[in-house]
This record gives sequence, C-alpha cells and structure tokens, in this order.
Amino acid sequence: MKYLFCLLIPAGLFLLIISIKYVIRFAKSEMIYEMPYSRGTGTFTLAARGKYGLWLSGEKFKKAPLGEFGLTLVNRDTGQSVPLCAPLLRTAVTGLSKSRLKLYSFQAEAGTYTVSLNDEVRIRDKACAFLVNAVTKRPVDYNLFSIQVYRHTSGMVLSLCILGIIFGAVIMVSGAILPAVL
Repeated sequence: MKYLFCLLIPAGLFLLIISIKYVIRFAKSEMIYEMPYSRGTGTFTLAARGKYGLWLSGEKFKKAPLGEFGLTLVNRDTGQSVPLCAPLLRTAVTGLSKSRLKLYSFQAEAGTYTVSLNDEVRIRDKACAFLVNAVTKRPVDYNLFSIQVYRHTSGMVLSLCILGIIFGAVIMVSGAILPAVL
C-alpha cells in the first residue's frame, strides 16, 4: 500500500511541467507592435478580434516615465476611442536587462489602430512617480522605453500556473518521502 504513494511522483512531475510550460508561454508571448516612447504616436494592425494589452517596456534599473503620461487608443477605421482597462494588480515580466509592465488591457476587433501618449495621467501613476522622484532626481531617458502591444493573458491563469508549480513540487516531494516514512 505504501508504494502507491510513489505514484505521486509522476503526477506531481506532470503538473509541474504543464505549469512551467504555461508560465514560459506567458513570458515569451509574441509582440504585435512596438512604439518608441520618444515618438509619441504609432499605428498598428490587429489581425484577429480578441483581448490585448499595452505594456511599458524598457531597461531595468533605469528611471521609467511612469506617471508622466496616459495612453489613448483609437480605431482608425471607425474613429472611435477604444476603452482601456487598467489592471488592479499590474503584471511585470522581467529579463536580465529588460523588463515590461502591463499598463492597460483592451478588447478590440480586427483592424488598424492608433496608440498615442497624452497628458491624462492616472492618480496611481502620479503617486508612484512622486515616490520615485523623492528617491532619485535623475532625469528619465525616454529613448530607453517603448510602448508594446501583446495578446492579453489572464492574471488568473498565471496565478493558477504558479500554484500548479508549487503544488506539483509538493506532490513530488510527498511521493518520495511518504513511502520511506510509512
């Protein structure tokens, strides 16, 4: 009977591998468009209807222009502004030298869109900028940053994958320890 616990090892390994695969897929999602921050406006085309995200990307450990700008997204075919939804908890993807921060998500039809910077700064971003400016007085190098468009990945899916990694590791360790203890 105690050797049935050994079956927990492959079950935990399976859950661990699947969860890691989805986290990597999230981190390496394909960029649809990139606009240098210094340009201020840009046009891109979405091939399919869906949910997308606007991200601020730039060098790590450099002062970011967060709190100095807002974004406007306009459908060029209809001329209507697309509503942007700010996430409650921001998602960040960090590499060795670059990182990106999710600013907004939006639902869009296939078509051509124009994204532009404006002066409508959110209060949360202003507060963040105030704290950063209190710590460092260095100016922002706008050439190091860009606005990027990616397909939206739910934060709930990412959270479930992280829990899957933890749970899979615990199951594997339990499958190795329980037969020896019992």
